[in-house]
Amino acid sequence: MRDHVLERLRASWGQRHSGAQPRSTAVEQEERPGEVLQTGSAGVLFHGDYSAVTTVGEEFGQSRLGIGVMHDLDGEIVSINGTAWCIPVDGRPRELDPDEGIAFGIAAHGGVGHVVSIATGSSMEQILIAVDMYLESTHVNHEQVVCAIEIVGTFTDVILRTEAPPTYEHEPLGEVLERETRFEFDSWDGILVGFRFPNLTDGEIIPGLHLHAMGSDLLSGGHVRRVATSTVAATVWIDELHPLVGSKGTAESNGPDIDFDKYEGPLA
Repeated sequence: MRDHVLERLRASWGQRHSGAQPRSTAVEQEERPGEVLQTGSAGVLFHGDYSAVTTVGEEFGQSRLGIGVMHDLDGEIVSINGTAWCIPVDGRPRELDPDEGIAFGIAAHGGVGHVVSIATGSSMEQILIAVDMYLESTHVNHEQVVCAIEIVGTFTDVILRTEAPPTYEHEPLGEVLERETRFEFDSWDGILVGFRFPNLTDGEIIPGLHLHAMGSDLLSGGHVRRVATSTVAATVWIDELHPLVGSKGTAESNGPDIDFDKYEGPLA
């Protein structure tokens, strides 16, 4: 049975970006080994340095999908097929120019997409479980790889967030996020993109599941704090070039001074 809701959403995204800036074709993307690249450090952000480390074009221009943060903390970033938007404090996405600076970015390139089944009503925690179960079924340890994730469809009980710039120089990100701006939707359709990083971190990466969202009408988006799936299609790309062989970690390697669960994870 064909799902016309998902077909409509997929078609709208494909048409919207088909005339965007030149980028590798879908065939070329599939032929390249999967690779996830991060520019900037989560730890540096949380310690209050929001200066630009690269540009939108350099980070996302040829990517499949990506997420990030604008320089000076001027909004969350969502990138889809090489086109990027930021969601400032008013919640209205703005398409970014390639030469604009970003303070942090993660982008996925190439690879073969793996279809993952996600049940209706799945929360953030359950989405993570579904991804990890799929990886386990293919004999991949989620603590030894990084995965890019795309979920397209309709959702309920959605809370997205963005943030205003800091109120003083080098204000820690944790303090800024205590004032995060949230947007709530009983029903919402669009696309979630992001990454599943290993749970162990030295503070350079954001552990676990990290998703950003863009509405199908381009009128809403942000960092996902809560969501429940309705009718969705999910795809995962595995980084084949940077396997974390023999991943080891200790309690001290979890970035003890950064509460990632509180500020980046799903709301209770």
